[in-house]
Amino acid sequence: MKKKILLLAGLIFIIGSVFGQKNKGKSEQKFDKRLVCPFENGMGREPKEAFSWDPPDQKVIMISKTDTAIRSCIDAKVLRINATEDGRFEIVIYYKEWYFWYYGISKALVNVNQQIKAGQVLGNYTFGQEMEFRMFKDEEPMDSREFLECKQGEEKKE
Repeated sequence: MKKKILLLAGLIFIIGSVFGQKNKGKSEQKFDKRLVCPFENGMGREPKEAFSWDPPDQKVIMISKTDTAIRSCIDAKVLRINATEDGRFEIVIYYKEWYFWYYGISKALVNVNQQIKAGQVLGNYTFGQEMEFRMFKDEEPMDSREFLECKQGEEKKE
C-alpha cells in the first residue's frame, strides 16, 4: 500500500513539474517585435483619469490634428469588430497569444477573420476624438509604449 501511495505521489510530482515548466516558459516569453504606429500623423499622450489605478492602466491615448487612417500595428488576424455606444468601433486583432485593441475608430474598414499586414488600414479616425490603444498577452494587459514606433509631434516654437 505504501509503495502505491509513494508511486502515486511521485507521478503527481512529475506531472506537476512538467506542466509547471511548460506554463512558466510560456508566461515568460517576451514580445520581440516593433509595432507600427496606429496613426500616420498623430501622437500619444498619457491617459487623463479622474483617479489613478493601481497598477496603472496600460493604455495609450492617441490623438491627431486631422482626420486620418488607423493602421494595424503588426501582421495579424482581425478577431473582433464591435460597434460601441458612442457610435464608434472597437477592433481587436490577434498575433500568436498577443491581442491589440483599438477603441474609438469612426469607421471600420476590415472584416472579422481577415488577415492583415502591419501598416494596413483598419479604419478611419475623426479629428477631435481619442483613439485608445491597448496590448494584451493572453488576458494580461501589457505596456505597449516601449514597442510602438511613433514619431513624436513637433513642439511649437514661441
